[in-house]
Amino acid sequence: MNEALALDGETPQDRIVQRIEEDIVFGRLHPRERLVEEALAERFGVKRHIVREALADLERRGLIERFRNRGAMVKAYTPEEVEQLYAVRALLETSCAEMLPLPMDPARLAELEALQDEHDSAVAAQDLPRIFRLNVQFHRVLYAGCGNPYLAGVIDEFAQKTHAIRFYSVVQPETIAYARDDHRAILKAIRDGDRQSLMAICRRHLMPSKEAYIDAYRRRFGLIE
Repeated sequence: MNEALALDGETPQDRIVQRIEEDIVFGRLHPRERLVEEALAERFGVKRHIVREALADLERRGLIERFRNRGAMVKAYTPEEVEQLYAVRALLETSCAEMLPLPMDPARLAELEALQDEHDSAVAAQDLPRIFRLNVQFHRVLYAGCGNPYLAGVIDEFAQKTHAIRFYSVVQPETIAYARDDHRAILKAIRDGDRQSLMAICRRHLMPSKEAYIDAYRRRFGLIE
């Protein structure tokens, strides 16, 4: 039985990308697991060329790798690559926090508060897809406030690359609660006009998912005793 792709302004390709991204983020697909075009076409009830386009999009986002004569597989970042990716993210996101106007525009702050109220509700319900999507949207709205769309765009690009890394933490109740509390601390720092706290929270907010992935990678591939 294939999965229905009800359209609400999105293309079948968009929906396939979203479903596979969620499968990776929530650990239903694992690093180095193969993605077979024929099986995906049957699953989603589409032609293989649509699946191929979706896989190309996922590759651009850094979620999968494609190899000639070997097909596609979920991206497996090495610990060294993860350290490098997160070093770039920390640099970008703390720089952006340094640029955010304080006091923040009331409309943007109200939007962030509303998003976090929804995120709190999703955490309470343990609704993982909503938690993930609301978390992404919270950070997009936050960093768009810096006034530099190029910087905000690069931050979003690197955040997407690490979606393949975050699955070890995004399904753990304690790290979900940690992220929720960090969001509330970010909002408090903004309301208080405390830029140094804001920058420090944005930096530390990245650490749990990085550390969880590196630890799990080393255990999975026998790199630690």
